[in-house]
Amino acid sequence: MNFDKPSPFDGVKAVSPSGVVKVLFAISLEAAMFIMFYAVYTETIGLMNETYLSELPVLGGMFGMLDPDANASHIISILLATFSVATPLFIWAEVHRQNILDDPQEWFSHPQNQILASIAGLVLIMVIGLEVVNLYTLVARESTQGGFVVQQESGVMAFLAQNKGLAIGVSAVIAVINIILALFTTRAFQSLKSEEK
Repeated sequence: MNFDKPSPFDGVKAVSPSGVVKVLFAISLEAAMFIMFYAVYTETIGLMNETYLSELPVLGGMFGMLDPDANASHIISILLATFSVATPLFIWAEVHRQNILDDPQEWFSHPQNQILASIAGLVLIMVIGLEVVNLYTLVARESTQGGFVVQQESGVMAFLAQNKGLAIGVSAVIAVINIILALFTTRAFQSLKSEEK
């Protein structure tokens, strides 16, 4: 055996455990944010509630085995939750990949970059609007519960239903937290990536 050959692992640095913990923590927070948005969108968007996926011609049997009560509204909620979580992640990843924060004035001096920034800003405003409107709708539904069914109101939801301005503020804060969480997640991945080099 020839032991003079260099190891294929020469020059490869080990990833620090703290970097891995940061990435796993960020992923778990992003997953929690996705689940929260999915639950909110499922509660507030009643589009195509009566269209059951188990009734589809080809894939209906598969959906029937997974969840016989799944409807098209669940698919729409999954898509919207993915849009809400992935858009800020993608924007921050591009900001880091293109090193925009190093010299933003130079980056914005190119007309193509101005167009890209305008489109990214418009999409981000749409995400924030979607989140705020649906979170506020969830709170507003609490104040309009009526009829013969008596529901036990939760303390926070009942309080926000009485204070509409505060409800809009809380909805906006959750949207901002989603953007900041995306920044932390992309920074955790960038730091892990830089440790490997």
